[in-house]
Amino acid sequence: MKHNIQHKKFDQFESTQELFQKHSSIIRDYVDQLMWWNDRVNLISRDVSRETIVEHVRHSLILSSSKLIDQAETIVDAGTGGGLPGIPLAIARVDKQIVLNDIVTKKVMACKQMILKLKLDNCRAVDGSIANIEMNGDTCVVSKHAFKINDLLSMIDDKPWLGILLLKGEGEVERELDGITQPLNINVLSLEQKNNPFYDGKALVEITRQ
Repeated sequence: MKHNIQHKKFDQFESTQELFQKHSSIIRDYVDQLMWWNDRVNLISRDVSRETIVEHVRHSLILSSSKLIDQAETIVDAGTGGGLPGIPLAIARVDKQIVLNDIVTKKVMACKQMILKLKLDNCRAVDGSIANIEMNGDTCVVSKHAFKINDLLSMIDDKPWLGILLLKGEGEVERELDGITQPLNINVLSLEQKNNPFYDGKALVEITRQ
């Protein structure tokens, strides 16, 4: 299968940082909530530091720079865990409807409580398989290291989604295209930064159908 794969450099870190600073107060509240819930429900690594969680939030906000987010009306966060990247997107993009989805009910319960505490009226959480989530031509699916590309596509291939945005390892992309029969347009935007090892090997992956 011939996919159109383009490798580029991500160049929107400055605007991502501006977005982070603009919403820093509610982001702090979210990080507090996430750490509290993580002590009770295994949402992310048990020994993760506050500094690392903040970096994960900043990482999530990178998605907001994609044109697919601008074009979408609804954003579905597949395999949300503790609300990443969906809750940071809900904070930054109040003009969008955000659906957090995870197959683990207790994680979705924690997300629902965080949504209430943060008063995110544009966000809701639903448990169950991503295959059961209703989508239309204005839906963008996002995910942060939760799925392999071919696994995710196998579950939503029959749905009329607008695009898919993934935060994952740059070297994983081509390996995860096995078995995909529909030709795709794929932009792989490297997030490598000289002074921040957190982003070593990471990429923003934009996927649309040809």
